[in-house]
Parts: sequence; structure tokens; C-alpha cells
Amino acid sequence: MIDSHTHLNHSDFEQDFDSIIQRALDAGITRMVNIGFDLGSSRETVALVKKYAFMDGAVGVHPHDARTYDDEVEDELSELLASPGVLAVGEIGLDYYRDLSPRDLQRDVFRRQLGLARRASKPIIIHCRDAFDDVISILRAEGPPWQGIFHAFTGDAEMAGTVLDLGFHIGIGGVVTFRKSTLGQVVAGLPAESIVLETDCPYLTPAPFRGKRNEPSYLTYVVEKIAETTGRSVDSIAEITTRNFADAMGLDHLDGVVTE
Repeated sequence: MIDSHTHLNHSDFEQDFDSIIQRALDAGITRMVNIGFDLGSSRETVALVKKYAFMDGAVGVHPHDARTYDDEVEDELSELLASPGVLAVGEIGLDYYRDLSPRDLQRDVFRRQLGLARRASKPIIIHCRDAFDDVISILRAEGPPWQGIFHAFTGDAEMAGTVLDLGFHIGIGGVVTFRKSTLGQVVAGLPAESIVLETDCPYLTPAPFRGKRNEPSYLTYVVEKIAETTGRSVDSIAEITTRNFADAMGLDHLDGVVTE
């Protein structure tokens, strides 16, 4: 299994990092992808990727931090993208829920990072919260098809179809386990080759640990719920989503999986 979205450089993991990693490996997590959200966390991501053979990364500036984006940041992100194991630009997008950066600035920084990904020939990892129409409008205007992951998807079947039409895979995490969530019904109607697994740890902790710190080993609860809602086995979901992740990142080989 691959956890396609972690923030293991987060301060919540400082005290027991080694134990967290061991629990993940023991749970069958073969790869973990650490995701940058600003320049500092992107640097930390590259350091983790260099240190751990089972780690990949993405670098970018989250919409919350759009105020920090400038030419110098873009230049360094471009350099970081060339580091081995850095697979994508992300997480990037729009967040109209918290509005921690002005919306016009968020949109401008989103477009700039889409351009950065195009120039580097890298996939993208999209953050979208309460901003679906604008995210889709910008992606369409900037020229599909795209490649990458629409992170932490919680939309309906129509929205999922729009995302897939643009070329993305859909990231499914802890929300699918929430008691009142309808995400499981959406997932059940998606093509098996369209989804990837993620925790977004330390956030979006699945049941039965909701409200506590999330970690990669909890991905097993997400897989079990997806297996339940789709009528597939846990092993089948693990195998399919591993191949899907390789496809989303444009990789020919990953953990013994060869994509066609």
C-alpha cells in the first residue's frame, strides 16, 4: 500500500517519528509520499526523501501560504523539483474555507505553479476546499489533460467525473470512514483505476481514531472501508491503488509494479 499524502515533517511527529515509521511498515505501507506546503516544508520533504528509501515527495506552496510566493521561492522550488524522488508539484490549489491568503492571490499563485509543473514535466497534487468551480475553471483554462492527484476528495459523483475528465486520479482518505459521510457511495461508483490512497496525516484521521493524530499505519482503515464499499478484497484494493499511484505520477516501475 502507498500513502500518497503525508506531512511527516509536522511537529506532531517529532517525539515518536521512528515508531510511526515502523508501525507504517509493519502495517504494509510500502511507500509514503511527503507533501510540501511552503518553501520550508518543501526543503524538509527533500531531506526526508534523501534519508529514507521508501519515501517520495512533492514540493509546492499551499494556498494558505500564497502570500509567501515570489520569484525567489519559485526558483528554489524549481531546483527542489530536480531532486531524486521528488515526483510532483504540490500541494497547490485554492482554499476558500479559511481564506488565509486573498483569493485573487491564491488564483495567481496556483496558475504560476501550474506553469512550474508544466516546465518541469511533473504531475500536480491539488488542494481544493470550497473552491471547486474556480479550481476546475483554472485547470481548464491552463490546458488539460493534467496528470496527478486531486487530494482529499469529498465531492459527489458529478464532481468526480469532472476531475477524472481532466486526467486526475482521486485521493481517498479518512473521510470515507466517517459515519455520516457519503463518500463511500461515490467511491463505489468510480472506476477502480481512478483512486489512490492517502492519510493526509496528521490530519483527517479515520474512524475509529477520529479526533486523534493521524499516521500512515491508519491507512489500513481506509483500505478496509473502500474494500467494503466496492465489494473487493483488501489485497485487491492495495494492488490496484499501488498501480494507480504509479500511473498518477507517470512512473514505469514502482515496488515491482510495471504500468502499461
